[in-house]
Amino acid sequence: TDPVNLDQMLWPRAAAAAEVLWSGKKDLDGKERNVANATRRLAEMRERLVTRGVGAGPVQMVWCLQN
Repeated sequence: TDPVNLDQMLWPRAAAAAEVLWSGKKDLDGKERNVANATRRLAEMRERLVTRGVGAGPVQMVWCLQN
């Protein structure tokens, strides 16, 4: 990682960490959170970052989807 690709790597990972650490295992309705919903929220967060000029790369959750 260097200054050229820092934003691209840092902010999507920070958003993913926040999703895990702050969201908890269940949503407000008491339903278990799942990867499909998290993927949607993380994609929306990336779009907000890109709109603000941050060169955030997409969150690749291939391992999570496969395991």
